[in-house]
Order: sequence, then C-alpha cells, then structure tokens
Amino acid sequence: MDLELSTEQKLLKSSVRDFAENEITPVIEKLDREEEFSYELTAKMGELGLFGITVSPDYGGLGMDYLSYILAIEELSRIDASQAATIAAAISLGIGPIYNFGNEEQKKKYLPKLCSGEKLWGFGLTEPNAGSDAGGTQTTAKLDDNEWIINGSKIFITNASTAITWGSTIQNVTGTFPDGKKEAEMHLSACVIRSRKFF
Repeated sequence: MDLELSTEQKLLKSSVRDFAENEITPVIEKLDREEEFSYELTAKMGELGLFGITVSPDYGGLGMDYLSYILAIEELSRIDASQAATIAAAISLGIGPIYNFGNEEQKKKYLPKLCSGEKLWGFGLTEPNAGSDAGGTQTTAKLDDNEWIINGSKIFITNASTAITWGSTIQNVTGTFPDGKKEAEMHLSACVIRSRKFF
C-alpha cells in the first residue's frame, strides 16, 4: 500500500498552508477579540475551492477525495480552528448530505453557491437542556402529509448567524426503537430555520 501523498494532495496541502499563514494569521487576533465572522476569509476559502473540495466539478466542486479534505482542514486548524470549523461544518453537515442524498434539482440549486462560498450551510445540534449530547436530543420531527413538522429549540448553531447562511442541518428525534433508544435523523432546512420550510 502506497502511503505517500499524491502530487495533487501535496500541492493542496502547501496551498492551504500558505493561505492560512498569509491570510488568516494576520487577522485571527482581531476576529477572536471582536467575536467577528470574516466574510472576506470565507470568500477567499471559497475561491480556493475548499467548500467544494469533495464535490464533483459538475456542481462546482473540485472533485477531490476525502484525504484531501482532511489535509485542508488540518492545515487550516494549524492556524485557526474557527476557520477550519466553518469549512468542516459546511461540508460534512450541509454540502455532503445534499451531494450524497439530494435529488438532482436540489444539487443544481444548492451546490454551486455552497461550493463557491457564496452561500453557507449551518448545523444545529446543541439544545438548551441537552447541550451538545447527540443522545440527549429533545427536538422532534414528525412526518405529516409529506412535510416534516419540527418542534424544539436549538442554540449555538454553527455557521447559522451570517448574512450568507442559506440553511441548516438540524438533528431531530423521529421515533423510538423497540429497545427504548431514540431514533434520530438530520433534516435540512431551506433558507432560514425559523421559516419552517423543509425539503
């Protein structure tokens, strides 16, 4: 088994490292101190193709593998875990589900703008009473006449409070297994969580 990185992966790793050191390092302290989200850095990460790293070029992505994705996150995290989390949450919990499980209409509608960083996707797990314990999720989702009715509250929703956030993936309890354990699913909300418009 060849454990060496490919030429393409080495180039990606080097490019993301240079970006993180030259673009993120100079502004980290200010962003942290002022608790700001950087639209400028997000746009630049989009220009690098980081949001669409694992998505086919057919939908605006780079079409690379998951090791490349991991290498990019690792290089961003060396400098600022916050920027890495912005990318990781957007890819793993928003772009990934749409790309892997969405229909063609959804892929064409959402993926190009998400892959470019023009739009962002969030993730809602944390709740007031359950914290970030996925097993303690209290928010419920019930299918009613082909529409999901979601009841509950989420807090600290990753990537959600920006002007470019297009939607969020929300973890919900959808039932109970015979052994009493909760059956949980993630649902994608389109546009704004409060709109209760789901697809």
